[in-house]
Amino acid sequence: MKIKVLKDEKDYLVISKPAGISVHAGAGEAQYTIVDWLKENYPQIFESIWISDVRQGIVHRLDKETSGVLLLAKNQEALDFLQGQFKRREVEKHYVALVAGKPPFDSGSIDLLIRRDPKDRKKQRVDLVNFGLDEAERKTSATVYKTIETLSFKGQILTLLDVRILTGRKHQIRVHLKYEGCPIIGDKTYSSKGSKRLSKALGLDRQFLHSTSLEFVDTNKEKVKIVDSLPAELENILSKLTKK
Repeated sequence: MKIKVLKDEKDYLVISKPAGISVHAGAGEAQYTIVDWLKENYPQIFESIWISDVRQGIVHRLDKETSGVLLLAKNQEALDFLQGQFKRREVEKHYVALVAGKPPFDSGSIDLLIRRDPKDRKKQRVDLVNFGLDEAERKTSATVYKTIETLSFKGQILTLLDVRILTGRKHQIRVHLKYEGCPIIGDKTYSSKGSKRLSKALGLDRQFLHSTSLEFVDTNKEKVKIVDSLPAELENILSKLTKK
């Protein structure tokens, strides 16, 4: 698989992850992953000593159907250093999302608890009551959004958003925007009847969510910002829309 390398340094690597590929294999899954791509293209990474044999080099994750900037470490020291910034919420992460409808405000913040959906363990949900949650689940999730453009398609309103996450819970952006009444176009898991119809009409078979930039301090203690443009399939969707 051809994957675009955005930055290649001694201790770390930044790539543009395509949609449709998982960062690492899940339980019981046998599929090609970013870890497999790393083994093929950077085998020397796996010759160094790692604390764990699981997910070597994986600093953070993107959902399978989310594309964009992904940061990878080439050794354990770099992994610890870079992951520490994510844990301390020092990394600035921006995404572009195309959603059905229009948020209540042009910009806003969604700061609501997210936990695993007890009815479907593959899904997450917003939980307004934290009773019964363990300590890890009590952590709030913060998503900040800003309208880039209000658009339309055959009379239906869509909004292109810049989204910044202050935390990094599983499916966070998708769950929060669905709760806000604006599910991401192409998202099969957190959809509405309206977003499903729009996705089908637009011919989009992946979620319109792309990691556009990542800002962090690298292993040389220099601040780095990596930017990744929208992939062709998402630009093609935007070309079908008109500005409101």
